[in-house]
Amino acid sequence: MSVLHRVRAFAGQLALLAVLGALAAFLVSGPVRLANGRTDDGLRGDIGKLPAASRDLTYSGIRMIGEPNRATGATQLEPIRRGLPAPLPGLVSDGWYIAETELSSIRPAGIEPGQCPDLVRVRWQTGADRAVELVGGRAPRSRATPELMIGRDAAAALGIKVGDRVSLGSPQGTAEAAVVGVFAPLDAANPIWADQELAPSACPDPREGQRSEAVLLTDQGGAVAIGARLENLGDRWRFRLDERRITADRVRDLTKAVAGARRRPPERTSLQSSLDTTLARFDEQVLAVRALLAVVQAGILATAAGLVLLAARLMADRRRAEFALVRARGGAVRTVAGRTLRETLIVVPIAVAAGWLAGTQLPGRPADGEPLLVLAVALLAVLAAPGYAALVARHPSFSGHRSDVASLRPGPRRLTAEAFLVLLAAGGIALLRRRGLDAGAGVDPYLITVPVLLALAASVVALRLVPFPLRWAGNLAARARGAIAFLGLSGAGRAPLHSGPLAVLVVAIATGLFTGTVTSTVGAARDHAAELAIPGDATVTGYRFAADTAQRIAALPHVTRASSMLLYQGARVRGDTTPLLTQTLAMVVDAATAGLDLPAALTGARPGGAAVPAIVSPRLAAQLAGGGFVEVQGREYRFTVAQVRSAVPGLGTEARDFMVLPQQAMPIPDFQPILPNRILVAGDGFDPDRVRQTADDGQRAQLASLTGSPQKDGKLAVPAVVTTRSDYRASLEKRGVNGALSFTFAAGMIAAAALSLTAVALAVLTGAPARGRTLSRLRTMGLSARQGRRLLVFEILPLIGVAVLAGGLAGFALPALIGPALGLGGFTSGVAAGTTLDPWFAGGVLAVAALAVLAALAVENVANRRLRLGTVLRLGEEQS
Repeated sequence: MSVLHRVRAFAGQLALLAVLGALAAFLVSGPVRLANGRTDDGLRGDIGKLPAASRDLTYSGIRMIGEPNRATGATQLEPIRRGLPAPLPGLVSDGWYIAETELSSIRPAGIEPGQCPDLVRVRWQTGADRAVELVGGRAPRSRATPELMIGRDAAAALGIKVGDRVSLGSPQGTAEAAVVGVFAPLDAANPIWADQELAPSACPDPREGQRSEAVLLTDQGGAVAIGARLENLGDRWRFRLDERRITADRVRDLTKAVAGARRRPPERTSLQSSLDTTLARFDEQVLAVRALLAVVQAGILATAAGLVLLAARLMADRRRAEFALVRARGGAVRTVAGRTLRETLIVVPIAVAAGWLAGTQLPGRPADGEPLLVLAVALLAVLAAPGYAALVARHPSFSGHRSDVASLRPGPRRLTAEAFLVLLAAGGIALLRRRGLDAGAGVDPYLITVPVLLALAASVVALRLVPFPLRWAGNLAARARGAIAFLGLSGAGRAPLHSGPLAVLVVAIATGLFTGTVTSTVGAARDHAAELAIPGDATVTGYRFAADTAQRIAALPHVTRASSMLLYQGARVRGDTTPLLTQTLAMVVDAATAGLDLPAALTGARPGGAAVPAIVSPRLAAQLAGGGFVEVQGREYRFTVAQVRSAVPGLGTEARDFMVLPQQAMPIPDFQPILPNRILVAGDGFDPDRVRQTADDGQRAQLASLTGSPQKDGKLAVPAVVTTRSDYRASLEKRGVNGALSFTFAAGMIAAAALSLTAVALAVLTGAPARGRTLSRLRTMGLSARQGRRLLVFEILPLIGVAVLAGGLAGFALPALIGPALGLGGFTSGVAAGTTLDPWFAGGVLAVAALAVLAALAVENVANRRLRLGTVLRLGEEQS
């Protein structure tokens, strides 16, 4: 028989092997690309959110006192860019030279400066003339008098129009200039405008209200003339990095490059950027995500490889009689292996290549080791079947015995190998906890397989322990009425849990439950972080609200409660027996009505006591002798330490030194009330915009009480911001690499569930011929089709039950065992990550087990039809 004829004859077995090989190749390339793409998107999003002063590389010129500035640095722009450390030059999308004054006062010419004038910077910037559209007047052409051009929004805010003459002032001098044009950006999203935004700011004296800060454009001559008179003209060379060209695998090189640019700047310049800090922080998250992805991928690929081996074993077992006939005719073992190899070479490599190509079509960045992994998958899929065929050909037999029946008394070699596997898993966990998955030189291949080794060790232990309760259950079933349970349990006992399918199933379930446990753990920690940051349903933040702002918000529809809170940074604390200790963060809140999780000492505190009870952070409490004095908004209050806590709702997760005081018990005079900068809102369905507007009205009312004049409805220096807990919780999912993390978890659980069902199906197919002969004989004795299905259930349930138990325990224990190496704290906003399992995930495992039973019944039904069980005894057919 030719090779093609054999391929056609055994098309079903080869197709199964090819499909599993293609699936393994797809899992090597596709999901990893998607995860890497999510990681890159997170990095670009983090960089894109940074202000221009942080994300751009900006060199500031250093000049000696009295040295004139001629604004001639434009010619140095390109040489400085080329001199940046690699790979920065190739990532620069645009660059500008800027000659700019420091913040200077601006007022109409001839008018004496007020106490709180508006502030401006006068700038000449390369490329600005091509990025503007004149809406009035003309472009500057400075000669004897410097000429300026102002943005449309800034002109409205400062009250300036074309033709006005203005006076600019600095501590060193004044300069007169003429406003000759008003412009609007051609593209407001152009990064050239990123550091030229019109911004409101508070006056030094709050009673004077607020002012605006703006940037005015001029030409080179105007910048030189104004800078000479104000004596504060500086040079800057600003380079914008294109985040679209940045990928997470280059983060470490970029961090080093930015640090190198900081250490070795061009002569007489200094670098201003915090991009390297952002990149270093992101790199820590990338390492943690890469470690988690490696663990999940190792589990999924190990399961897929196990399925390939099971399919190869199934193919060899089904052709046992054929191989025995070849050997009986004088064929050697290598002959059997060679003919099987030729068959797989025709089908399997094409399928593996197709699976790999399908994975490459998904968006994202490939992993560095993808070609090697695909090659390993191809070799395994091609050589597995010939290898099993060679093993079968060594001991040919026409008996058609069940190849899945294992000895209840394993030999010394097998026991030694199993003990070594258990020790290897235990040693790997100990090593993993000590050094982590990634010590800076990349993920260790041995350490990422530790979870797989633990799952395999759990399957080995289960394989050795479970036959004893199975015997006991079989003995009980033998005494009961009916033979179905006894026959099914006896079948399971003769084939002690199908060691191959059991190992694959345990690895799949352990991987799925591991991802589920980590998902629950991270989710619970993020929920706690959201509770700490946003203790109510929403928090309103601002600069300073009027004392009755909370009552105004509480009167809004669907708001059930609104409480004032003050976070006072820099509160001075001194103990009873010690001098001034430190400045700390003081939180003042009405503990009785705010609804926070606070002790009874604070919620039940009432005015009139000698000292106010307070919650104090551990480090601050160690410096106090049980009490002292704290200064809040210029007034000193006596306190006593009622409780020591490391975290309090409302302070977030980053506060280290803090104190919480109950406002309702503090002796606050009417003439010096505590003015809040936070409002805690409770309710369901309220309008955040109305809450924000009411809060801003409260801020304007407070400013009006200070200045003695009504405030306009314009922009506030610090507008109120309403943050709901649900929005804050959702934002935790979108930060940094959390998109890749969520995808990894979802993909791991879905893949584990699908591969678990496949493992059960292969376990059923492995024993289908022998069960078919048994069923054929039992049907002649009156066994119905329904009873036949029950027989399969009793035989397959121990496999599924033991796999769920062993895999579940291994998957749930993994985060606790290797948690320190996973670095989950980087994804939980600083909240300590314990081990949490959502009941829904546990229910999902049981649902997968139920689906596995149904899948087993369906596969058995199809197999019985193909084996034609009704003709076995009548025609004397020997099924194989």
